Amino acid sequence: MLFDIIAKLRFGLSLIRLWFRLIWVKRRKQSLSKDEYYHEIVKKAEIHTGELIKYSKMNLTVDGLENIPDEPVIFMGNHQSYIDIYVTVNALIQKIKSRHLTLIGKKEILKIPIIGRLGTEMDVLYLDRENAREGLKTILEAIRRVKEEHHDVLIYPEGTRSKSRKMNEFHKGSFKIAQKSGAAIVPMVVNDAYKVFEETYRVKPNVPVHLRFLPPIYLSELDPEDEKNIDQILSE
Repeated sequence: MLFDIIAKLRFGLSLIRLWFRLIWVKRRKQSLSKDEYYHEIVKKAEIHTGELIKYSKMNLTVDGLENIPDEPVIFMGNHQSYIDIYVTVNALIQKIKSRHLTLIGKKEILKIPIIGRLGTEMDVLYLDRENAREGLKTILEAIRRVKEEHHDVLIYPEGTRSKSRKMNEFHKGSFKIAQKSGAAIVPMVVNDAYKVFEETYRVKPNVPVHLRFLPPIYLSELDPEDEKNIDQILSE
């Protein structure tokens, strides 16, 4: 109980510090190029995500980073909790510092204080799950960023948190980014991130959390039937 209170207080203070860091960088925006501004914002995101990992005292293991090729890719994985977003973004920021990562998330994130602002400054793409036309626009913009600006993309095909080890059905629309851009899919698997907080809504220390990046999948190398059913293959 005491650890839970302290961890939440420390996380709250981390959010406040993030807010002031974002204000500081935004004041310098006019003097920075678009790329420089993005990487300055990403540095602040790295600090904040790292603080959550530290304050929750999770036993985090990350492996398979060597499987990420030196080219734009689509990162796709299961989605257990908000925690797995933090650990994944933190790991990727450290691995692909010189690259540009486009995150795709639900539009409701914009309503979360400070985190919504961070997403805006990182140029996150937001999906409107209740508006198919707007959702298609988001997917098309992600495809454009991969092809024209050589961005990496991070998307969770389940579309929402499972809050367990059970995976929800993958949405086929998520796979259009890889299919239309020609970029490889790097599958990700996170285990037990939901146990850190969302299992009981109390922060639990010393939870073993495992994040693994698997070898890339090139859709062009699959037979037509496997490519058609790539959502089922990845969810197995």
